[in-house]
Formats: sequence, C-alpha cells, structure tokens
Amino acid sequence: MDPQHPFESVSRFFGFELGRHQRRRSKFVRKELTKPDGSQVVVYFKLYGYRRLRRAFSRILKPTRSKNEFANLKFFQKLGIPVCVPMVQGEYRNAFGIPRNCMIITLEVTGASQLDHFIASLEESDEPSEVKADLRRQIIESIATNLRKIHDEHFYHDDLKWRNVLVRRVGEQGEKVEVFWIDCPNGYFDKTGGMRSQHGIVKDVATLDHLAWRNCSLEERLYFLSCYLGLEIDDPKLRDFADEVVEYRKKKLDD
Repeated sequence: MDPQHPFESVSRFFGFELGRHQRRRSKFVRKELTKPDGSQVVVYFKLYGYRRLRRAFSRILKPTRSKNEFANLKFFQKLGIPVCVPMVQGEYRNAFGIPRNCMIITLEVTGASQLDHFIASLEESDEPSEVKADLRRQIIESIATNLRKIHDEHFYHDDLKWRNVLVRRVGEQGEKVEVFWIDCPNGYFDKTGGMRSQHGIVKDVATLDHLAWRNCSLEERLYFLSCYLGLEIDDPKLRDFADEVVEYRKKKLDD
C-alpha cells in the first residue's frame, strides 16, 4: 500500500481505479485474502461514489455512507444482532473537504444467502412441509425480535430489504437458522418520538412486507407483527398497525 495515497492504493488493490469508478453510486467485489499465518479469509470491498455534487456537499459536515455503515453494524453487534463483521472503512475528500469516494471492508458470512434467495430455494426443495414451516418461523421471529431491538433504541434501518438480510442453516440436520443483517448506510437515530420516528417504524416494516406479501402467507405476516409488537394476532392495535403498514407499502414501495 502506498502510504502517501492509502485510499487510492487500497481501491486499486480491489480492482477499482478511482478515475473510472469515482462517480459510480456503489460498486463491490468479493476477494479472498491470505492472512500472515497463511490462512484464508474472504472479504467484501464496497466503494461508494458521490455522483451528484449536491449529495457530496451534504456530506461536508456529515459522516460518509461508509462511516455510517461501519458505525451502524457495530451498533447492531452491541445489541446482539448478527451482522457481516465490519473490518475497516475510509474516505477520500478533495482539498475543500468534499467527499468523492468512501469504502468499507466487511468479512463474508460464509454459507449464507440472501433472504429472498434462501426462501426461493427452500420452497423448491423436497423437504417436508413441517421443516420448511419451522425454518420460516425461526426467520420471522429473528427479524421481528431484532427489529424491535433497534426501534426500542430509536434507531431506524431505512433500507431493510430482503436482500440486506442473510440466512444460514446450522445444526446437525440444518434444523436451525442464523439470520444476519448487512448493508445499512442510511440508518439513523431519532429520539424525538415524533412523526419521523413513526415514519421510520412504518417504513422498516413496510420494506420487509414489500416481498413478504408475495412470498408469505397472511398468517405468517400477522405472526411477524405479533412478535414485533408483543400483541396477540387478534388485537385491534395490531390490525390497525397492519393497515398502516400496508397503506404505506402500496403507496411508496409497490410497483
């Protein structure tokens, strides 16, 4: 690594020349590295670029996307939420302090797949229906419980798509699942308890429901809300919240 230009040399090592990729919103690559002891480790390198000057100017006095993502993943770890482990982040600013690029490196979650891919593969498998149902139940409970954790801390993910959740089967017979959260550069705290907080709650749940309503039964979706809210499925408060989530999803997220 060039000590005079560390950011540029790290980016070049992972295959991105800043002159070519500087204006791309985001690029990532998976790379296997050799540690000093000879063992192998797989990492993901993500490079963010600021294509629009307005976005770049907005970050002069604010953290970059990679710095946010690094801090948010650390915050999830503190709450006991499994994540892709963040290793290092960095940023490149011009002489005026305007960010042009930033990057983050995370460890690969080995053996895991995106939630949407996992569910599709599970449904195509010839495993017994009760096994599939139990695995789906575990995923629902994990995501609902962890979403409740961050919202109780007045934190809102803001991009909780299925592709930003990884699932890995564990146990002697693959009867258990581990659920990991990744990719959270937009998450934020809001302790005002006002409209922005309520919007963050509804948006996070609605973002998950964007694919859930196509891939999950109504009973599963209501069970998710029951786990999240700590209410019985037939509780009127749960039904009112469900209506609010569906209305937001249809208006803001559905095609």
